[in-house]
Amino acid sequence: MPRLVIQVALCLVFLWSGQTQAAAKPNILFIAVDDLNDWVGCLGGHPQAKTPNIDALAKRGVLFEQAHCAAPLCSPSRTAVMMGLRPSTTGIYGNLNWFRDMPQYENWVTLPQYFRKHGYLAWGGGKLYHQAHGKFSDAAAWDHVYSTRTGAVPPPKSER
Repeated sequence: MPRLVIQVALCLVFLWSGQTQAAAKPNILFIAVDDLNDWVGCLGGHPQAKTPNIDALAKRGVLFEQAHCAAPLCSPSRTAVMMGLRPSTTGIYGNLNWFRDMPQYENWVTLPQYFRKHGYLAWGGGKLYHQAHGKFSDAAAWDHVYSTRTGAVPPPKSER
């Protein structure tokens, strides 16, 4: 009987400690959108743009009101966000350059990889770099990528 009590107590301690760690880690939702401007309600709005879901998320989280892109093109701008380096550092100024082709960056830890290393699941959808699939997508950096040729598809209901 005492052995059973000790085993149950140990199980409860392990379960409780796991819940404590999980509760201490914040949920992170990172949304990057091309050509958004300030048309969403939380950034001033536009009469033709109805954005209740984004506005609700902004009220509950952190909203960056002075965020600027690193370059006026997809690949250098998205590469800068994912790597934390400016185009002037990476040398990526156009859409046909891929940072993994450069020896100094082939093993660089990107934003989704950093989160994965620290116990998060990294899900991506849509055009994460310059293409949704293929060489310019860095699919191996993500746990799940839900993309079609032209955009994102939602994850299966069993994974939501």
